[in-house]
Amino acid sequence: MNKSFLTGVLWAVLTLLTVNVFAQPSDFKKDDFYLGQNQQLEIEIHVWGEVNRPGVYRVPDGSTVLDVISRAGGPTQYAALGRIKVSHTLGQNPRTEKSDLDKYLSKEKADTLMVMMPGDAVMVPRNARFFWKDAVRFVADLAVIANVYYLISRNR
Repeated sequence: MNKSFLTGVLWAVLTLLTVNVFAQPSDFKKDDFYLGQNQQLEIEIHVWGEVNRPGVYRVPDGSTVLDVISRAGGPTQYAALGRIKVSHTLGQNPRTEKSDLDKYLSKEKADTLMVMMPGDAVMVPRNARFFWKDAVRFVADLAVIANVYYLISRNR
C-alpha cells in the first residue's frame, strides 16, 4: 500500500473520531495511532486494577471497554464490573466516565458500550468480596496467635 493511501485512511478515521464533543481535531496526533500487522489502525490503552494482565495494550481503533478488558486477560474474581472507570486524556477537559459491564452482560437496560480513544485508561476496581476475604483472613490470623499464646501460657 502506498503512503498517501494510508495517510488518507488515517485522516478519515481522525475526522470520524472528532465527532466526539470533548475531542477537537487538534487534540489528535499522528503518534496516537499505530498501523497494526493486518494494516488495521490501532490505539494504545492502559488497563489497571482487577484484570488478569494489567498493562498497556494496542487495540483496534473502535474497540469497546469490553474488548479492552478481554485483551487484558479478563476480570479477576474480585473485579467490580459495575464500577469500571475510564479516564479520557484527549480534549480540553480530561474527564472520567463510569461504565457498568454488569448491566451490559446481564442485559438489564443494556447501554451501548463505551468506545475507547487513544490514551484512555481503564480502571477495574475491587469489589466488596475482596475486603471481606482479607478481613476474615486477618481475624483468623489473630485467632491463631491468641490460641498459641493461650496454650503457651497455660503450660507454665
